[in-house]
Amino acid sequence: MEKYLDFKVTGDFKRDIHSYFLMYGREDTYEHTLDVVTELYNIKKQFGSIEEGSEVACYCHDLGRVVDKDEIIRFCIENNIEITHEEKQMPSILHQKISKLIAENVFGIENEDILNAVRYHTTSRRPPSKMEIEVLLADKLSWKEEGYEKLINEIREALKDSREKAILHYLTDLELNKETLLLYHKDSKEAYEYFRDKFM
Repeated sequence: MEKYLDFKVTGDFKRDIHSYFLMYGREDTYEHTLDVVTELYNIKKQFGSIEEGSEVACYCHDLGRVVDKDEIIRFCIENNIEITHEEKQMPSILHQKISKLIAENVFGIENEDILNAVRYHTTSRRPPSKMEIEVLLADKLSWKEEGYEKLINEIREALKDSREKAILHYLTDLELNKETLLLYHKDSKEAYEYFRDKFM
């Protein structure tokens, strides 16, 4: 499915990101991306620094959202992206893997740390890098959907202690609500167990 991979970059990374989302009518996702970058810089203000590459990962994290929902599975198959049995039940979760592929193949991102921060920004994993933690937190803190206000405020409160405590709070919420989730990804469960054992 070449249509998502034939974009020609100009070398102006941020402008190219915007143009890519516009090309597929996803201005909404681009606006979310800017919100995620803003949250990343709030983290930087709070802690004095962020990982080199976290900003690039934030700009790339939702590139996979351009792929139409009914094309996700086919896109993954055609591009040799692994699809687990549980991911077949909720194909939208695959956007993180697709985002990694687009970041690498369209935008020329080669840094493995950045690519993994993109790849695991939804589920996390065991053990995540500092960059992966920052990008995931920036993404979750940017949520504006109704019903998440309490959780986001709790994550912000935990973030006053550390990034690790903040991600543990988010992962604990997934664990506590796993019976009602459309998908409780095994990577999220393993990440929860990792942080639980380390910080609880």
